[in-house]
Amino acid sequence: MKNIVHTIYLLFLFLLGFITVAAIGIRNFDYYTLSIEERPYHERYEQLKPSGIESHGYGIVGSAMVIIGVVMYSTRKRIRAMSYIGKIKYFLEFHIFLCLLGPMLILYHTTFKFGGLVAVSFWSMTAVVLSGVVGRYLYVQIPKGIHGNELTIEDMEADTVHLYHQLIADYGLDVIDLQKIDALAKPKNERESSVLALLTFFIFSDITRRQQLRKIVFHLHGKSVKHETIKKITHIANERIKLLRRIHFLEQLKNLFHYWHVVHLPFTIIMFIILFVHIGVAVVFGYTWIF
Repeated sequence: MKNIVHTIYLLFLFLLGFITVAAIGIRNFDYYTLSIEERPYHERYEQLKPSGIESHGYGIVGSAMVIIGVVMYSTRKRIRAMSYIGKIKYFLEFHIFLCLLGPMLILYHTTFKFGGLVAVSFWSMTAVVLSGVVGRYLYVQIPKGIHGNELTIEDMEADTVHLYHQLIADYGLDVIDLQKIDALAKPKNERESSVLALLTFFIFSDITRRQQLRKIVFHLHGKSVKHETIKKITHIANERIKLLRRIHFLEQLKNLFHYWHVVHLPFTIIMFIILFVHIGVAVVFGYTWIF
């Protein structure tokens, strides 16, 4: 996929998800804000109650999206024969889309009122979604090549050397400037190495890096460096910081990703077990939607 096509594809998925969630929420807002006692008097109660044709449909479509998203990505990831069908990156992105929009539709199916076994399934689903967001963030932090394979430290070090010479030879930065840039790749207190501390450093670094780079850029303005040149330097410096950070914490990142799997998988299993029990009970009692 070309970069522009890939960007349009991601934008389309985002807009589709956002518009779907917003449209349903706005359409049924007056019903969702009513108390349980008041809902039976709403003019669209028969359609919007969890067993109603509209809300039941949200539950079926949402559940199907979650199941398809998990099965599709897991199959592509684990079956060697499918390793040549597209990049794993694109499967992951579609998996994330389905497994974010699906739970939102399931939430609309519950009409924001749930309890008992369904509540356990819902909170398991919520834990899966939240841990999935964290997992996606960690996945991005582990450097990969153009084909999705993990880069070695040697590969990354070669790239950092290339960026180092580019900043010196092409843009005339001095050693002090480079030291300021490289300092942003490591925490001030490197002795703090807990899982929470590492994750906090990465997130805080991503949030504040641009602001910190602006200080270096301001320094370059004092040297009368052109604006377009400063933009290029900032981009290269940003790439070098990310590479240095990943080299320094590569093993910790892999361990953190392993721990994430330990948390993510059990919640996923619990969610699916209760989901299938819920579907089975609904079918037994005759709630088969339009079928």
